[in-house]
Amino acid sequence: MGQDVAKRYHGRFFSLSVASLPLGRHSSLACVVSKKVASKAVQRNLIKRRCREALRACIQKGINVPSSIFVFRAKKDASNAAFADVFHDISGLIDKISNTRYNASQ
Repeated sequence: MGQDVAKRYHGRFFSLSVASLPLGRHSSLACVVSKKVASKAVQRNLIKRRCREALRACIQKGINVPSSIFVFRAKKDASNAAFADVFHDISGLIDKISNTRYNASQ
């Protein structure tokens, strides 16, 4: 009733679920990579590191990241993606959130 529901956005390599946070709270990030996407732990960890670093790079470039909970879910194609492709996908997802003004109501 009074609870916010997470919204989902889809990119080429990741699906992003976003839930808003109250004002004054810091953003939180999770990157989920299932065994269906990459069977070896080394590959799953590589995808997670690339995801986190791409988001850091977006923040350093000055892309406005709203205060929210972010859950990135890797798709099968993410296992063969280069960092530049991952960065482009994640920055596009962040732009979608910024353009929809998801957190503007708070």
